[in-house]
Amino acid sequence: MTYFRLFGPLLLIVGLVGCRDDVQGNGVRTVDSTLSYDEYRARLVVAIGDNGLLVVDGECGKCSVKTIDVPTEDTEILSVYGPGLTLRMMQAGAAAGSGAPLRFYLTRLDTGRARLTYHLPSHALAIFDAPDLKPLAEELDQTFARIVAAVK
Repeated sequence: MTYFRLFGPLLLIVGLVGCRDDVQGNGVRTVDSTLSYDEYRARLVVAIGDNGLLVVDGECGKCSVKTIDVPTEDTEILSVYGPGLTLRMMQAGAAAGSGAPLRFYLTRLDTGRARLTYHLPSHALAIFDAPDLKPLAEELDQTFARIVAAVK
C-alpha cells in the first residue's frame, strides 16, 4: 500500500500527461489555459463549489515522488465529491462507491500557466459495470463540463 501511495500519483500523472482531447476515446480531457496557475486554481475551486461539489483535498503529485528523484511536472490532484454523491454511487453498485471522490489534475506548466486534465466521470465509473450508475455518471459529465466552462 505504501508503494501505491508513493507511485500511484506518478503513474496517473505520467498516463495523463500524454493525453489530449480524448483522441483515443478514453474519456480523458485536457484543457490548456492562458490563465496563470494560481488564477486558474482559484477559479476552478469556486466553479467546483458553484456546481454543488466540494474539494476534499489537494494532493501534490510531484511531492509524492520527489524522494526518488524523477523529474515530473508540478501537478496538484484535486479530489472532489458532493453531498450524497458517494451514497448514490454505492446505491447504484456497492463497489462504485470506491470511485469517489472524482479528481481533477491541475498542472503548472513551465510558462506559469495551467493545464487541467480529468477523466469524464462516465468513463471513470464505467469500470464498475453498474447499469444504475450510468445516469449519475452522465449527470456528472455535465457537471464537469459546467465547471470547466466556468473557469475559462
